[in-house]
Amino acid sequence: MTTHVFTAKLDALPSTLDLFQTYDAGPLAAALTGGAHRHALSIGSGGSAIVAEYLARCRDTLCFGPTTVQTPMELVADHHDLSETDIWLFSASGDNPDATAASQAAFDRGGRKVHLVTRNADGSAARLVEAGGGIVHIVPVADPKDGYLATHSLVSSVFALLLACDGASRDPRGAAHILGMIAFRLAEMRDPAHRISMATRLSSLRRSDTLVVAGDPHLKPLSVLLDTSIWEASLCHVQTTDFRNLAHGRHGWLHHRQDETMVLALTGTDTRATWAAISDLLPHSLRRDVVDQRSCGRLDNALAMIDGLSIIEAMGTVVGIDPGKPGIGEFGRAIYYDRSLTDLARALPPHVRHKRAAISKSDSHDPDDDPLHLIGRERLRTLAEADIGGAVFDYDGTIVTTAGRYSTPDRGIVDQLIRLHRAGLRIGFATGRGGSAGEELRKVLPADMLSSIPIGYYNGGHIRMADVDVDQDRAPANTAITETATFLNERSDLFLCHKFKHREVQITVEMDKLRHPYRFPVDLESCAPFASGRVRVMGSGHSYDIVPTASSKLSVVNMIKADLPIGVEVLCCGDSGSRPGNDHALLSHPYGISVGEVCGAANGCWSLFGSGPAGPNALLTILCALVPSNFGWVRLDVASLGLDRR
Repeated sequence: MTTHVFTAKLDALPSTLDLFQTYDAGPLAAALTGGAHRHALSIGSGGSAIVAEYLARCRDTLCFGPTTVQTPMELVADHHDLSETDIWLFSASGDNPDATAASQAAFDRGGRKVHLVTRNADGSAARLVEAGGGIVHIVPVADPKDGYLATHSLVSSVFALLLACDGASRDPRGAAHILGMIAFRLAEMRDPAHRISMATRLSSLRRSDTLVVAGDPHLKPLSVLLDTSIWEASLCHVQTTDFRNLAHGRHGWLHHRQDETMVLALTGTDTRATWAAISDLLPHSLRRDVVDQRSCGRLDNALAMIDGLSIIEAMGTVVGIDPGKPGIGEFGRAIYYDRSLTDLARALPPHVRHKRAAISKSDSHDPDDDPLHLIGRERLRTLAEADIGGAVFDYDGTIVTTAGRYSTPDRGIVDQLIRLHRAGLRIGFATGRGGSAGEELRKVLPADMLSSIPIGYYNGGHIRMADVDVDQDRAPANTAITETATFLNERSDLFLCHKFKHREVQITVEMDKLRHPYRFPVDLESCAPFASGRVRVMGSGHSYDIVPTASSKLSVVNMIKADLPIGVEVLCCGDSGSRPGNDHALLSHPYGISVGEVCGAANGCWSLFGSGPAGPNALLTILCALVPSNFGWVRLDVASLGLDRR
């Protein structure tokens, strides 16, 4: 059987190459160099996975930052922050559900810059990327429909990247040279004698055979092309690996199924000797062939794509299948257009991903919990519908940044606090600090506000109104805290610098003073007040606080709530919402919002924005969204937060 459709597609490839005579690779080159020193994610599935691998090879040859190749599902399902990562999406049509899902996830995971390479400017993925502020790179194809295996789209994306990388290399070979080399290889591929020769080399292949593609790692794009195309066209079984991985156990297959196996070696300058050594040791009767791609650079890999298509054509001729029209079941079309990954991407906005990462970190998933997106949606609904009569704020990391905790709050936050106080909102603060928090607030808040604002110093262990200087109105000494201070004074081995702050109701230990900061709670197990449960330890972004068990930031919340009617709520904001954090109790309820860490409990502490914005920037957004309600209280205008655009 002659592979009519696929052969016709290959014969038409020069028409796509012709379009590159006028193609401007400059914008794509600028996009590549713009992310030269950053990590990049290269995303593709099916034929686009080949291009994703080619980008990784291109960036490697240019000595750019590391590149991770993933499928759209991996991008959607993962949870790492991508704020320092460029994301490159590849999709021929840009209209399939997985491309849309990947585009959504790229923005929701905070990709630093999102790029889409496609032939379709009107695809759903292109519209989503443009709307999110990403860049769409359109590559020219002579056959817009392209069909099965999307051959024109594949080579067009590869040619575009090749030309762009040539421009980004600072030592360009020039478009004329590159296009001339490609044209020569295309002409060679279409030569009848070449086609006959390639089919002859593979003439012993049977559909029931396993083709083991053993390749030079620098020829990964070609390995992926063969793997993808052989599977999609159902030509035979296929297994891809590199030469040395073949020697680690996979030779067992060759021993037991020698008559059912053929090895195709993909070699380059550095790996010819490796393959020759292995080949000499393999059984003489084992069928094998070699395709060599010289230095395995960018141009060599692009030319290897053409060779790979030639191999697929020859395999189709030998086994009697047209790779361009192998025939597919109706279920195949249905699963291709299935939208479950798109639905998953939409169910994982940034705040849900943020919570999911915290659960993953603590490995605390409870199978009885509702799905996270439903819990997150319910929390937003609860916040949006609440009558809010009060608000309690942590100080360090919330009102001010952790790094800037010795500075006064930004004017924008101060103005919003004043506005909300004038609108009738009861305001309070709960902080791990001592008197310095009140001192800073007295510098920026109007004097007439101060007497109505409670501050819970030392994590709620000493509550006074903001107009009171607690350095002059100190708390009574707590016996358990005094005993703990004695223990620490005797344990210089725990410290790099034997120094900590001892106040009447709290001990503060700076993390950078400790020899093993993340082991500190364990080291306290031999401390009698800690072992007996009379004191507990909490962490913030920079220190540990040891407080009496009865001390709680919720004391400030309860104080404000006591003056409010039943059903009117107190909003709480803090940044240390993880389980050991000193804002955990303050935030682990439906009206708590973290502007930093969240805990690993599905129904515990949540953020609104995910990993960013955070700290005072996030708080300012929340404060601006607090508006007067129709019932004389305040409500959170969730719609104004722009969560659906993040």
